[in-house]
Amino acid sequence: MLSATACLAFILLQQQIVEGSQTPAGDRAPRPIEDPSGQAMHGFYEALHRAYQGEWVTRIVHYGDSHVAADILTGALRREFQLFFGDAGAGFVLPSCPWYSRTGVSSRASAGWQIDGATQASLADGRFGLAGVSLNATASGEWMTLTTTASYFDIYFLKQPGGGAVDILLDGVEQKRNVSLASRTFEPGYLEVVAEGGRAHTIEICTTSAGRTQIFGIAIERNSAGVVYDALGINGARASRPLRWNWKLLASNLERRDPDLIIVAYGSNEVSDADLDLEEYQKHFTTLLERFRRAAPRASVLVISPPDRAVLASRRWKTVARMSALVEAQRRAAFKSSAAFYDLFSAMGGAGAIGRWATQARPLAQADRVHLTSAGYRIVAGWIYSALMEGYLRAISS
Repeated sequence: MLSATACLAFILLQQQIVEGSQTPAGDRAPRPIEDPSGQAMHGFYEALHRAYQGEWVTRIVHYGDSHVAADILTGALRREFQLFFGDAGAGFVLPSCPWYSRTGVSSRASAGWQIDGATQASLADGRFGLAGVSLNATASGEWMTLTTTASYFDIYFLKQPGGGAVDILLDGVEQKRNVSLASRTFEPGYLEVVAEGGRAHTIEICTTSAGRTQIFGIAIERNSAGVVYDALGINGARASRPLRWNWKLLASNLERRDPDLIIVAYGSNEVSDADLDLEEYQKHFTTLLERFRRAAPRASVLVISPPDRAVLASRRWKTVARMSALVEAQRRAAFKSSAAFYDLFSAMGGAGAIGRWATQARPLAQADRVHLTSAGYRIVAGWIYSALMEGYLRAISS
């Protein structure tokens, strides 16, 4: 077991590395993970310790909007966890989907693939799987490739009426031939390809017949203990979007992925909606958290509030009026659902913080007063990581 002294020294070192500069909130104590029950994060911390001992792959699944989709915040968190607990792989990726880039992962695809689920107009049937979006092709001869260091490639797809067929190749060698994706009903499907560990491999999916081929993504892991961090953000997403997904499919995908921690991070988009009803919002947010809990009952659940956001009114930037109330609605929903909560809005400094971050000498927020800069996201990652590590320290020391 890691000693309390060693773990604390590590936390302080990592915080210095990740933050790297004084921030507008640097003179305040860091925000802790809020967990009135004291049990919401227990399963995750236990999984982390098993990873530290070389016995477990700890999987984190992080849902959210553009703050997550950019994979700057989540990328920094992924690096920190993997540096200390071990690198168990790149995680869940959609090949050639623009916002699913990962360090150390490259992908290409033919022109016939389309992305479904990324816009409101494409949400009709909700059959998008783990990430809430999917890649689709209807013609024979379409292909996609993904190259990275891996021991396992686990392909998630949809079987359906009128489904097509695919070949699966590893490093140019056929592994699965003419796999039919046709079915009498809509149901999830999975194909695992095992590769020789310790080096880079290329997995390729080629359509071999006309018909709808719908790929949810590929989970990439190494044959080693450590942490895998899936960043499943969608630009423009609101917390209402996952409620429109097909939860039978999603629950199957989550069972297959078997996460130890689900992070839910929405709010920046809906907070400025003119028709936002905060009472209804809290109810729907609670429903969302409870659905995640039912789909992955073993997982800990953590809600991260949105950062501060400002809008321009009468030529002055002001924090969106209902930001504090939305954060409080998320907090109440989290506690009602036995989830933990991290108040990023308050950690930044509350109302007006985004303006200070955007106008300091080294800007930490972008001029739109919505998104952070890369430096800002890395600082926030340092805060969240430190808060999680402090919780881990308390858990293993008790």
